[in-house]
Amino acid sequence: MKKIIFLFCLVLLVACQGKTDSSLIVGVLKGPSAISVSQWLDKEPVVKGQKIRVEIFDEISDLQAKMIQGKVDFAVLPTTVAAILYNKGVGYCMIACPVQGSVSVVSSDSIIRFKDLKNKLVSVSGQGTTPDVLFTLLAAKYGFRNKELQIDYKIGTHPDLAQAVVMGKIKTALLPEPFATMVCMKNPSVKSVISLSEELEKSDSTLLFAMTAFVVRKSLIEKNHAMVDSVSNRYQLAVQWLRQNVSRAADVAVEANILPTKDIALRSIPKCNVCYLKMSDNASRVSKYLQIFFHFDPKTVGGKLPDRRFYYGI
Repeated sequence: MKKIIFLFCLVLLVACQGKTDSSLIVGVLKGPSAISVSQWLDKEPVVKGQKIRVEIFDEISDLQAKMIQGKVDFAVLPTTVAAILYNKGVGYCMIACPVQGSVSVVSSDSIIRFKDLKNKLVSVSGQGTTPDVLFTLLAAKYGFRNKELQIDYKIGTHPDLAQAVVMGKIKTALLPEPFATMVCMKNPSVKSVISLSEELEKSDSTLLFAMTAFVVRKSLIEKNHAMVDSVSNRYQLAVQWLRQNVSRAADVAVEANILPTKDIALRSIPKCNVCYLKMSDNASRVSKYLQIFFHFDPKTVGGKLPDRRFYYGI
């Protein structure tokens, strides 16, 4: 009987401790999204008495599952995925775009400009992903016909595709940071030849390559609007810290197993295109960005464009 009472009290104590945990959970994907919060990984900040704790996810599906369960308060994920979740009724709104486009064509072939890719086989990891859609649309703008655009989707992950390029099994590939930098450092014959963000700017200087979205649970907005604003402002400061402390951020990225070496981190971080853009000033630009995907295939944004309530602060 005494043992039962003891176990009951122990369970009650643990439960009470769990309820008093005031941490705010921020889910991020391994890569530029995690790099953008390097300062928070270095030292957990406290906002209005609550700690901000970062959880890094290797797979987007795992982060999505946590969001559907409401187990993360904030998240950084591809903007198109954020739109899909919103249109499915998952209660998160977009606060800002912290990471813009950081995708490049890398090649060991004689490629200098986009038109040189005509009739070249380009490997892409993931059909229908953000890089794939934008690459396909750019090819169309350059007048590529169907047979002149050759895309290979056989290798499904960025790490595997990067390794294949390093080993010389693939000549040309479309890779995001930090993989583009890693490949060029490990295989000197491979060069970063085309930046997708630069190509998009050429085609439309007003377009924002809104690759990622910083989102917040709707219930948190309703419960504590001021807290959301404070976290947003703190994230903006974290991005400023990143730019001013690249060496320390590189150390953090290696310690957190985001990047393999400091040398790669030092070269990759400046190319990640981290810049905190709030929706209060940029919602129309993000909407324009999502329209591109909607017209390409409505499924890429969840069947329809998100309404105004998707954007926080407007």
